[in-house]
Formats: sequence, C-alpha cells, structure tokens
Amino acid sequence: MSIFPLATLPEVLRQSPYARLLRLEMIRAAADGVAVRMPFQEDLIAGDDELARYVHGGAIASLIDIAGTFAIIAAVGHDVITVDLRVDYLRPVKSGDLVATARPVRVGRSLAVADVEVTGADGKIAAVGRGLFKP
Repeated sequence: MSIFPLATLPEVLRQSPYARLLRLEMIRAAADGVAVRMPFQEDLIAGDDELARYVHGGAIASLIDIAGTFAIIAAVGHDVITVDLRVDYLRPVKSGDLVATARPVRVGRSLAVADVEVTGADGKIAAVGRGLFKP
C-alpha cells in the first residue's frame, strides 16, 4: 500500500498516465476535500455536428471518479479502490474547463464515501456524483 502525504497529492495525480491523458490538474488538496480541473479538449467532445457537441459523459465520469478517489486518499493518506460510482448529468457542457470538487462524506475502516460536484466555466453545476471506495 502506497502512503501519500497530503502535500504530494498534486504530483501523484500528475504521475497517472490516464490523468495526464485528460490533462487533469489538482487545484486544491486538503484533508476535507480536493478540487481537480479538467481543461476543455476538442478530443473529449461527443457528437459531430455543431448543435450536438458536448463533453462526453465518460470523461466527466472519469473526472468524478478521480476527484472522489483523491478526496478519500486525502482523508486516509493511502491509495483506495473504487467499489461503486454513481453519476447524474444535470446539463451538457459544450466548452470550457470543468472543475470537480470532492469531499469525503464518511470514512470507515472498510468503506468510504465521497460526494463530487462538477461545475462548468460558467460556475453552474453540470454533474454530480457519489463514489464508494475501499480504503
């Protein structure tokens, strides 16, 4: 089991090949939660006509999973495994960076829960999620 002091979390995220693919950046890391930014990328657009362009839900789900994971890591100090993930998409995002703000809701010995809100560049909530993790 890898131990991750709080101050190292932004670097731990940067070392992940998948996080680099999504160009994720941790903009806040604290014991009570994290914030992760996903810059807008044309490669993450679903749909090919101008009216149906939006950021693919899979990219948003990945952002929620990763932010939730790191919120629990920040609370427990070591890596965790995703057990379950729920995502509710509230509105499409057509452009602009996304920020996921995640906080631990409950951290037990065998399971932990994190809630995540994803906001668009306009500050409006685009999606919410809840992750269940094994610490």
